[in-house]
Amino acid sequence: MKPQAFINPENLLDELQAKNEAALSYLYDNYSGALYGVLLKILKEPELCQDVLQESFVKIWKNIDRYNPSKGALYTWMLNIVRNNAIDYIRSK
Repeated sequence: MKPQAFINPENLLDELQAKNEAALSYLYDNYSGALYGVLLKILKEPELCQDVLQESFVKIWKNIDRYNPSKGALYTWMLNIVRNNAIDYIRSK
């Protein structure tokens, strides 16, 4: 296990917007479990959930500048991205 760089949760958004990879790692370590659980309820297939989760974190990383804290919590924004990616996958089948 690699040592994790210290990321202050209060500065997480600033670090993400600065494209600090340690912040992305922190985000994944702290939120991927909950987001995976949501995907599992929607998609019902663990391997598929892993793929959609990975795609979702790439989308979060690339679009973090679009997040507006005045509109809601970071987790809620990420949850919407994950849910929408799952729905998009289902519709594509």
